[in-house]
Amino acid sequence: MVVQSEDEFFVEVTHTPAAVLVTVTGDLDADTAPELDWHLERIDTGSGVVVLDLTSVSFCDSVGLASFLTVVRRGVDVRVVGSRQVVRLMALAGITDHVTLAASVAEAVPPDPGGRPRP
Repeated sequence: MVVQSEDEFFVEVTHTPAAVLVTVTGDLDADTAPELDWHLERIDTGSGVVVLDLTSVSFCDSVGLASFLTVVRRGVDVRVVGSRQVVRLMALAGITDHVTLAASVAEAVPPDPGGRPRP
């Protein structure tokens, strides 16, 4: 499911057997974070790994960072793929202590026990 706002902000959620992939595009800030929150709140804690692909996030503020914590606080295994700027901001805020950082979506998604290809 893809949600688009007038400011070119997109959230796409893809369920795979191995993970839930949440791809975010655009500025993640006080105006757009509620859309991401809406999607993250609906992820079942039994879904396994949640991969946040933030490589196309062009800007992120503290409200955007707080969105990540929505799912982290629920005890979900969160793996983040992000731009250098987003990862640096997460490190400064101490969020990297609570998530796993990955260089790519392929690295972040665990192997599928059924042998199906990764997204």
